[in-house]
Amino acid sequence: MSRGEKTKPTTGFLDTLFGRPKKYGSAASSPIGGVGGNGIYSSGSTYGVGSRSLPRINSDNDISSGGHNDADECEMFIEHLDVEALNDKFEEMLDDMNLTEEKKTPIRDQSVVNKKKMLMMHYKKSSNEGNKKTCDKPTEYIQYLSQPDLSANKTYNCVVSLRIALTNHPLSWVSEFGTEGLRQVLSVLNECYRNDGKNAQFARIQYECIRCLKAIMNSTVGLKQMFGHKEALTVIARSLDINKPAVMLEAVKVLAAVSLIPPNGHEKALEAITMSADIENRCRFLPIVQGLKSIGNEALRVACLQFINAIVSTPEDLEFRGHLRNEIMRAGMYDVIDSLEKDCSEDLSRQLNIFNVHKEDDYEELVQRFDNVRMDFDDVGDCFDVIKNIVADTPAEPYLLSILQHFLFIKDDVSIRPAFYKLIEECVSQIVLHRNGCDPDFHATKRFQLDVQPLIDTVVEKSKAEEDRRVEELKDKLEHAVATRQEAEAKLIQAE
Repeated sequence: MSRGEKTKPTTGFLDTLFGRPKKYGSAASSPIGGVGGNGIYSSGSTYGVGSRSLPRINSDNDISSGGHNDADECEMFIEHLDVEALNDKFEEMLDDMNLTEEKKTPIRDQSVVNKKKMLMMHYKKSSNEGNKKTCDKPTEYIQYLSQPDLSANKTYNCVVSLRIALTNHPLSWVSEFGTEGLRQVLSVLNECYRNDGKNAQFARIQYECIRCLKAIMNSTVGLKQMFGHKEALTVIARSLDINKPAVMLEAVKVLAAVSLIPPNGHEKALEAITMSADIENRCRFLPIVQGLKSIGNEALRVACLQFINAIVSTPEDLEFRGHLRNEIMRAGMYDVIDSLEKDCSEDLSRQLNIFNVHKEDDYEELVQRFDNVRMDFDDVGDCFDVIKNIVADTPAEPYLLSILQHFLFIKDDVSIRPAFYKLIEECVSQIVLHRNGCDPDFHATKRFQLDVQPLIDTVVEKSKAEEDRRVEELKDKLEHAVATRQEAEAKLIQAE
């Protein structure tokens, strides 16, 4: 071995791609990664069909020097498949394309001739993708990203390439990337959090990592892998950072989609933002509300409101929905709800309308429940005993006592007392059954608005009507008394 050969660095293929570019002297020295997976093609040098194998087109040189014979052999083999074998391989192709059942149905209805054509096209496409230098095996990405002391620039280039691979490759490639690949992407994302603010390149890496995870979740297999990882969604939730709006936009979209996935997507999304908030020592919905305040970023505002609608509307329990809505309102949505209604785009207006519709529906359900409670507790003593037991030995007990003590100061007047209680009942009703479907804003600087003027006007009108009625009665009595007196005087005169 010459001295020059000893000192020559051994640079790997991915390192060549994501580091300094290197020219290859011949096709033989050009490293070509294969496409892994199951179905009509495998990670080896041939494609499996039934009990036989289809030759794989390995490189451009193979094609020019006779690789087309493999393609011809593959085409001939597909032509001689019986209907049952053809349908089996066709189903594998559909699964590998990550199609939904709704999209698979019309494709299944294709003729045998068209199915064979589609099968051959899929084979050729997979072969061509395998010949691209930028398309490598999932294991190579995992090994490359796991290298210690990898520069930020190389890491960024690698995750960009990985995101493209996850997006464009068939489902078998994503499956091969698997849980180990998911862990590696999450590890890179955690590294971005640890280096936050040190290098602007890490923000770009963070953005691409979220997009990689989004691509992984774009299939049932990837979704199961994400749900099976204990901390995956929590790691994503840590990207809810208003200082990085592009990253936050991608993270919010992922979490909003997760919260709508039955049966436990909502629980996992809520757990993720809760654990992330504990790490950051803040309110869990604070960054979402901050996103609503991003006047210059309409896409982020829409995504944040979509997330709120998904989180609030999904639970079946009315009280839980109300709890989540009230928590979001207290996190600062009170301060932005008016501005959202006044100045918003069509998309934002649509999401705001959804929010208001759900809120009004919950209010109607709450009112209905209150009406049922009134039917169950129609005795003053029973109601008082229940309330007394509820607040006993709690911080609310002194306030109930104070309310009752204030009741003692209501004037002991037959006409005034009912008016007082009616006014109080209206105030309590507006507070407890608030028409906006949320708890009141308990900020010390805010005043709770009660609309009691119509009730007061009604009471005044009724009082005036009652007074007029009593005056008329007195007039009638007076006229009757005067008439009776006059009759008595007339009789007395006649008697004399």
